[in-house]
Amino acid sequence: MSTKKKVVVAFDSATMRTLITQTLVFHGFDVTETSDGLETLEKVYTDSPDAVVMYYDLPVIAGFSLSRIIKNTARMRSTAVIICTTEENSVVSFWNENSQGDLLFILDGENTGELVGKILDLCPDDAESADSAPDSDAGSKNTGRKSKDAKKAFVAKDELARTIINAYEKELFQLYIVQDAFNSTSKNMEISFLARQMIQQLRGVYNYDAMAVIVNDEELHEFIESERYITQADIEDFRTICHSDFAAVVPDRREYNWHDENVHGAVRINKSRAVGKLRSYEFFPKEEGGNKSITLHIASCSSETMNSRTSERLNFFARVYSQLFEKALLFRHLHTSEEKMYKAFSRFLPPKIIDGIVAGDDSAIATVGEKRQVAILIADIRKFTTISEVNQPETIVDFLNSYFTVMGSIIKKHGGTIDKFMGDAIMAMFGAPESYEDNGKRAAFAALEMLDALKTLDTSMLIMPPGISFNIGIGINYGQPIVGAIGSDEKKEYTVIGDDVNVASRLEGLTKIYGTPIIISESVKKDLDIHPSSGFLPLKYFTRHIDNVKVKGKSHAVGVYELAPLEDRYSEDFLSTYDKALSQYLIGNFNSAMEYFNGALRECPGNKCAAVMLDRCREFIKNRPEDWDGAVVLTTK
Repeated sequence: MSTKKKVVVAFDSATMRTLITQTLVFHGFDVTETSDGLETLEKVYTDSPDAVVMYYDLPVIAGFSLSRIIKNTARMRSTAVIICTTEENSVVSFWNENSQGDLLFILDGENTGELVGKILDLCPDDAESADSAPDSDAGSKNTGRKSKDAKKAFVAKDELARTIINAYEKELFQLYIVQDAFNSTSKNMEISFLARQMIQQLRGVYNYDAMAVIVNDEELHEFIESERYITQADIEDFRTICHSDFAAVVPDRREYNWHDENVHGAVRINKSRAVGKLRSYEFFPKEEGGNKSITLHIASCSSETMNSRTSERLNFFARVYSQLFEKALLFRHLHTSEEKMYKAFSRFLPPKIIDGIVAGDDSAIATVGEKRQVAILIADIRKFTTISEVNQPETIVDFLNSYFTVMGSIIKKHGGTIDKFMGDAIMAMFGAPESYEDNGKRAAFAALEMLDALKTLDTSMLIMPPGISFNIGIGINYGQPIVGAIGSDEKKEYTVIGDDVNVASRLEGLTKIYGTPIIISESVKKDLDIHPSSGFLPLKYFTRHIDNVKVKGKSHAVGVYELAPLEDRYSEDFLSTYDKALSQYLIGNFNSAMEYFNGALRECPGNKCAAVMLDRCREFIKNRPEDWDGAVVLTTK
């Protein structure tokens, strides 16, 4: 060591005090011994040692409390504080973390030598000495000097008392500020509310004439309060300085879009002067660097600068509120993000699912390989390729966005979830992530409402080719597909896969063949029969069995049904004749079936479904299929 380090060793145990002293003296330290907290405080105050090594449970003033007094006093805070204990537990850790000490050292009776390195680390040789107190060892044998020394000792004790009082007054002030500030945020996290609470509390800290709080948000906010006797010109000058200082301490911002929120609602008018001139100015917090969430700007008509104590208090005040505003801004941004997510997904997902995502519950979208009862709805725009060829790409995109918005809202309304958009097609599922007892009926009712929505859908932006009107085809199947999050590690998609999805796709394709907008499978028909109107306002509809088919990729027959609004119901004669024709067809009486299908066409000329079945009967009369089971195999989608 280039110079002797002065250390105070404070232990009420004479054995431990002696052991540590001998170790430090051996390594060249200048050591003073004390046995209680008050005596230790006096030595630190008068001698300004480089370090104090003290037991945590000293008599008179405990070590943790003494550490806070030392660190809260400008005259002593440069002294390194090492608090010693024989064991570390939760109580010791708690008080140590709040003591502002430099180091907690665990003594075991054999490691006192380690203190040497710890002290040297905390007190490097190039550190400036804070010793500004008179030499405590100075003395004289004559009585005159003794009398003078006694007076000095009395003054030192008086100063010591004031030091303790000031240190705890600072503690009380900080406790009051923190308590009041956090009480404010517990009531409301709005930026404007927090700013008003801050301004109200600031009045009890400093008697300003004008103040400003600038909040560092995406859109900057400034809150200003001033006395009524301050001229408008002075206020504008004050604001200019505030803006300049803010820009200097927050240099990473490139644009400053000020959002002026002047606070004049509670202006003080208790001063008699008519006009005041702002003469002094300060801004806080003083620390450089960091991502400041606010800056606090103070101006006064007095030309006297604020003292160091007031400046320190205002700096603490600004730091506390800066942390609170940081939390409030984070809350604000999270809330805004949630609102945006709700808005983005509310068109396609039920509210309960969105709530789960926001709450962090990803169980609904994390399953893999789970089978569920799910109704799959696939809707496709008819002849959209032809429509696209006569329209500009941007027109097509704009229209599809509008169309998907309308259809997505209807699907969500009935408890469904958009699985994906496939060009101009929509695939939706009812029963995942959230399932109901009537998933098939919900999908059917959604399809009916989607069909009805075409009546009011705005297609005016589209150029329609000659002979083509805007229509959609919808296929619905109800089964047990595999549901789960499927994809790569980088991207997964919650979706349904399996034969039941393929059947829904084939049913949508059959709408073109049979000339009906909605075709459902027999499983959907059964769910409609079980749940005719539960959960919704009754929708008036009808269903009719139109065929049994083996769709591409399936070996067993699927009963297919037309679903349509009740207002489009066919005549009873047509329905009766078609049913007779279908029953004869299914058992292989194609000649008899052909007669009935002809009769159905007479009842409803142009019915594409009856025409298709009639042509098929003619073909089967010429070339009777082998092993007829009532279902034709369709090789196209």
